[in-house]
This record gives sequence, structure tokens and C-alpha cells, in this order.
Amino acid sequence: MNVMRVPHGRLIRATACLFALGLAACGGSSSKAASSTSTTGAGASTSASSQGSGTTAGGGNGSTTCNQLTKADVQPLLSQPITSVVVKPAGAKGEGQQCSFGLVDVSAAISVTVLPENDILQNYDGDIRSTAKPVSVPGIGDKAFRDGDHGSASITALKGDVYCSVAPQSDDMPGVAQLEDAAGNTSNIGDKAYSEIAAAAGTLCDRIYGSGNTTPDLTDLVAAGAAAASQPTTTTALTVPANFTLPTDGSPAP
Repeated sequence: MNVMRVPHGRLIRATACLFALGLAACGGSSSKAASSTSTTGAGASTSASSQGSGTTAGGGNGSTTCNQLTKADVQPLLSQPITSVVVKPAGAKGEGQQCSFGLVDVSAAISVTVLPENDILQNYDGDIRSTAKPVSVPGIGDKAFRDGDHGSASITALKGDVYCSVAPQSDDMPGVAQLEDAAGNTSNIGDKAYSEIAAAAGTLCDRIYGSGNTTPDLTDLVAAGAAAASQPTTTTALTVPANFTLPTDGSPAP
């Protein structure tokens, strides 16, 4: 599906956000507020305040958390430096968390939501049922999928009882903006690219789970973007008839 986008940007933000975050709030402010205490979730947990300047901690005291993710964990997935991290409660009773990593001009370049599996607002099986074309993403949690029908870079995973979804704004990832420009300012960059994006984003869920691959690999995506950017821009010259002359009496040109 071809989707016209604003130059360099934000072409599938609403779609990705709705797909991966469901009824949870998308994005967040870039407020540089104070620190918070640590909460315990799947995997090793650290204080949200350890992420440094730009962290807003209002993540509540849920049993399932994402605030153990650091800027260093997420930065390889983004082409610009992370400037803010916002942590909010998520789920019907605030038992989960949403962590949004922002850039200078984007409040949620990547959003991660973690929830208990039985959350009534959002769960793995419900997400699959609402997805047009679920495509399995191997190697993330016990099982994971992405939407292969709408040019979405989002991924949803489940390991044990812990639900995890990641919604990246794809044109903020390395190589993607160049591919979109080469595709006529659309999101039609090919399923291979979206597959690589989803697999890389899924490594954040593996960090939450404390197992599996936690090192994103965007090598092919970056190379494809560089190749697309190196292609010369071509223009078609207007052919002018040999006997064409401009009128001198103010009449329209023939």
C-alpha cells in the first residue's frame, strides 16, 4: 500500500502507534522531570532515573515494567540521539508500563509497552485477531508477529505471561528515510525492510524478557538506504520543435 508522506517524516506514526499500543496512550512529552524509584519486572531492573537527563518517571508500581531499558539499549535503533525518555503506567489497572524514547522533534520515536498477558485492554491473541495479515517473527520471546499488510514496523511478542510490543516510527531508524525518499516519498520500501525493522525492534522485548537476541542488526537496512541515497536524481528534458519560435505580438504560443 503506497502512503504519501510528509518529507522525511512521520508517515506511519499513527498506524504504528495504534497497532502496537492499542488503547494505551501514544507518545509522550519531552519533559525533563525528576527521577523515580525502581520497579521490578521481567529481566534485570534498574532505576528509570539512571537513564539520565530527559527522563520523566511516572510509571507507577506495576508488576510488569519496561523502565529497565536504557538509552544505550535503544539508541542503535535510531538515527538521531535520544533526548527524552517518558515512562507511564499502562494496562487496565496500571499493572504494566509504556516507555517512550524521544528525539529533538519526536516525542515517541520508539514506544515499548509491557503488560501481563491477561490485561483486559490489550493482549497478544486480541492483537492477532485485529491484525490484517499477521506474520511470524522468529526468535523473539516465545512467539512474536508483525503486520505484513500495512507497511507497519511494529512487533508484538509474548514470553510466558509477559506481553511486549514495540512501535518504532520507521523513518527515524537508520536507512529508512532514504528508502522512503527513493520510493517516491511513500512507505512502499518492501517487506524485506519491514521484516528487518521488526526483528531489530523485537530485540527490545528480548531485553525485557532477559533472554534471546538483544543485539539489533540493521546492516542490510543501512546499506540499502545508502545505496538508495547514492542514486542520481533524473529529470526529463522538454523536447522543443526545431521550428518553434516565441510570438512577438502577445498572442499565445502555438
